[in-house]
Amino acid sequence: MELPDGLLIVDYEETRRKIVKFIQEYFDKAGVSCVVMGLSGGIDSSLVATLACEALGGEKVKALLLPVDAKKDAENVRDASDLAESLGMSYELFEIGPAVEAYEPLSLGKVALGNLMARLRMAAWYGVANNRNGLVLGTGNRSEILIGYFTKYGDGGVDILPIAELYKMNVWGLARHVGVPNHICEKVPSAGLWANQTDEGEIGVSYQELDSILYLRFDIGMEPDAIVSAGYSRENVNRVLGLVSGSQHKRNPPPKATI
Repeated sequence: MELPDGLLIVDYEETRRKIVKFIQEYFDKAGVSCVVMGLSGGIDSSLVATLACEALGGEKVKALLLPVDAKKDAENVRDASDLAESLGMSYELFEIGPAVEAYEPLSLGKVALGNLMARLRMAAWYGVANNRNGLVLGTGNRSEILIGYFTKYGDGGVDILPIAELYKMNVWGLARHVGVPNHICEKVPSAGLWANQTDEGEIGVSYQELDSILYLRFDIGMEPDAIVSAGYSRENVNRVLGLVSGSQHKRNPPPKATI
């Protein structure tokens, strides 16, 4: 199935300039000394790191590599550290496995444990940012934010989101445009929260179909029945839009009692 007209960005160079300018201007306005971000070896964080280093210079971008077990995640650790070095970023490797093990008495299930890992990483970002007068740079994209495919107060806990208006299909396009290494661009997307976990497997639809449904609904304004008539299965349309409605609490501030 072809992507809907208008979904793909026509001018990636203009998009690059806008995001770089956004990072520069927010950094200057905040009056901080650096930005801190998680660098996983995946495409989203690699793209954000590349744009941040262009905007600020590598000396002002601090990357944290936070695997549960560096040996078991050796490929991603290598890709992240190689990219950091090529961009002139400082980076630090810190295994969160011992911290995760400290929660074993709580007998957390797989999903809860994955969310715990994301929140431990967030705590590390902010600890370093607080220590360095820095901002935490997020790596979430539009596809994941719309369906709530992030951990509340985990990878969703950041100060700015440079690629939050990019659907995943455009993350791939912009990453290639700015020179993110091909082997990173070609990786199967995964949050790395448990063995053999993949984004598309957990979401239940491919990113191509996910982005298409989201774009038609929220950018074009098509009703669900019209999206089905355009060739998308009702099951997948209902699944995607259900993920959006069910995750609204993640995008809203906590509700307050009216007094």
